[in-house]
Amino acid sequence: MLLDRDEFVVTFDPSNASEAQLIAKVKASGYTAQVVTAKDKAAELTAKLETVPIGLALLDEAMAKAKRENKAIVLDFFAEWCVPCRRMEKTTLVDSRVVELLKQVVFVRVDTDQQPEIGRVLGVVGLPDIRFVAPDGRVLRQLRGFQEADAFAAALGQLIRQTATK
Repeated sequence: MLLDRDEFVVTFDPSNASEAQLIAKVKASGYTAQVVTAKDKAAELTAKLETVPIGLALLDEAMAKAKRENKAIVLDFFAEWCVPCRRMEKTTLVDSRVVELLKQVVFVRVDTDQQPEIGRVLGVVGLPDIRFVAPDGRVLRQLRGFQEADAFAAALGQLIRQTATK
């Protein structure tokens, strides 16, 4: 299974396979898996986190640096087993334009296996998940799934311009 995104919907017949079997198969393919009902999805959309919480060392350090340097924060949630994350590492994050733009922000990579609490608190449900955060902690934008270099560079440029005007 090759997908550019780490989020997709699977509709299945429960008489042919159990949820546990489906989840195991998806995870074996290198993706996260969870069962979400329409009701769960609606709750997720209304519960979007608007600011970065305090009390998590990695985020507190990033916030302090962002305030000191008046820079935006880019939180990149990933995992080693995440196929689209690895693809971004090999293509998007090494693109010369992206590298230069990331020097103008506080760039924080969060391995959700190493730092599960941060992912849980911020409501990360699929990878890659990228959050653009203002120096004051407001979450400005969320990008989900694989990001091509051109689109990611454009989004970073917009974030940097937006932060510079504040």
